[in-house]
Amino acid sequence: MGPPAGTTDLVDVGGRNVAVWSAGDAGPPVLLVHGIPTNSRLWWDVVPVVAQRARVFAVDMPGYGDSPAPEDQPVDLASQAALLLDLLDTLGLDRVVVVGHDLGGGIAQILAVTASDRVAGLGVVDGVSYDGWPVPMVRAMKAAWPLLERLPAEVLAAALRPGLRTLFAQQDRADPFLDRFLEPWRRPEGPRLLARHLRSLDSVYTQTVAPFLPRLQVPTEVVWGRRDHQMKPRYGERLAQDIPGARLTWVDDASHFVPADRPDVVAEAVLRLVERAAR
Repeated sequence: MGPPAGTTDLVDVGGRNVAVWSAGDAGPPVLLVHGIPTNSRLWWDVVPVVAQRARVFAVDMPGYGDSPAPEDQPVDLASQAALLLDLLDTLGLDRVVVVGHDLGGGIAQILAVTASDRVAGLGVVDGVSYDGWPVPMVRAMKAAWPLLERLPAEVLAAALRPGLRTLFAQQDRADPFLDRFLEPWRRPEGPRLLARHLRSLDSVYTQTVAPFLPRLQVPTEVVWGRRDHQMKPRYGERLAQDIPGARLTWVDDASHFVPADRPDVVAEAVLRLVERAAR
């Protein structure tokens, strides 16, 4: 089943292919960045709403979803952020509203600090930050990467499902999203790719940009699930306190996967950013 709006294309970014789900014909550009172990389909119910008032570009970071990651291509946060800047150049986008979840939230912070002239608005949704990650669940997976990369792909996908299910507050919404998240890991290269991502995780990147967050002069929305037992709510509160003028939205009936649990709240926050960035 294809996405509910728009099209997905492989974009050649300096010889590297990046899968981009684009939707919307007019308005400011919005870049949506997922985390681990998801893909652009995290934004399944967010994109159609935002695309009514903006041009939306939801990416699969290299090594996730439909974006390949050759062995010589690094997949750490700083490298992913640098590739996204190259993607903006390729797409002809000067400044974008960038919104990230989980690892994508860390990448959004990196972009806002290191390429502030390209970021018109910043959104962080239960994003990795400071020294608060890898979160406990992912830390356990990282410790087990030598075993994970040897698992058959179907076994890996089945093993991931129960733990990921606990990151949804709205259990009736979990299964369709889990199917979308896990499908790429069922491919033969899935276990090796996931192990590679796990090995690359390091909070040094968000710790490096953290001292510069109070200097940001960009409209910022922080959205956090109060029931997130992995990337704890205190990090969302700290981000909102550190970034001048940031607006914090608590989502009482959401856990870590807020874009799946409450896409309406996330879409509203993104559209607020679009409006604020246009002023």
